Amino acid sequence: MRIFITGASGAIGLATARRLAAAGHELVLHTHQRQTELEQFVQELPVTTEIVAGDLSNREKIASLCEGLPPVDGFVHIAGTSFSGLLIDQSTNSIESMMTLHVESLIRISQFLTHKKPFSAPLSIVVVSSVLGEFGAAGEVVYSSCKAAQLGFVKAYSKELGAMNGRINAVTPGWIDTPMNAVFSKEDRVQALAEIPAGRFGTEEEVASAITFLMGEEAGYISGAILKIDGAWM
Repeated sequence: MRIFITGASGAIGLATARRLAAAGHELVLHTHQRQTELEQFVQELPVTTEIVAGDLSNREKIASLCEGLPPVDGFVHIAGTSFSGLLIDQSTNSIESMMTLHVESLIRISQFLTHKKPFSAPLSIVVVSSVLGEFGAAGEVVYSSCKAAQLGFVKAYSKELGAMNGRINAVTPGWIDTPMNAVFSKEDRVQALAEIPAGRFGTEEEVASAITFLMGEEAGYISGAILKIDGAWM
C-alpha cells in the first residue's frame, strides 16, 4: 500500500510512519513547518517516501495539497493542534483555524481521495481523534468539539465508503506522553496520572500500533469503529 499521513512530523506521526514503513508500506508524509526534520527522518526508512508540505488550516492550501497528491491506498489524518483556555478567551481566528485543520481538511481530503481512486480499488482511512471528542473537557472546548466532529464523520462516512470498497475508522488516544502535552504543569500531570487506572501515560508507539492494525488486511471487516487508547481513563 501507499499511505498518506498528515501531521507526519509530530510524535504520533513519526511513530506511525516507522510502523507502517516496517510493514512495507510506501509513504507520503505531510508536514506544515518541519520539512527539514522530516527529510532527515525519511533517510532512515526502508521504503519509498515522498514529502508534501502545506498549511491544512488554510482552505486554499488544502485544495492545492490534494491536487498534488499521488494515488494512495490509505490515509491517516493526524494533523492537529490544541488550545488550552476558556472558550471566552479564544479568538475567532483560532476557532476557525482549528475547525479547518481538524475537520474540514479531513472531510475534503477523504472526499478527494475517494473520488480519485478507481471504484474497485480499496481505500483505508484512520483518523486520530481524542477521548475528549467522546467526553469533552473544560478548557479545551473547541478542541473537544473538533474531535467530536471527526468521530461523527467517521461513523457517517463509513456508511457510504463501504459500498465503494473503502473503510474508515478512528482511534481516540487519551493522555499520550508527547510534546503536545508538555505544556501542562507538573501538578496537572500528577492529577491526570492519578485518574488513569493503568497508572501511566500512553506512548506514541502504542497509538501507532493501533493505527497500523486498522490500516491492515487483518482489520478488513472493521469500519466505522472507534478504538479508545487511554488506559481506561475516560
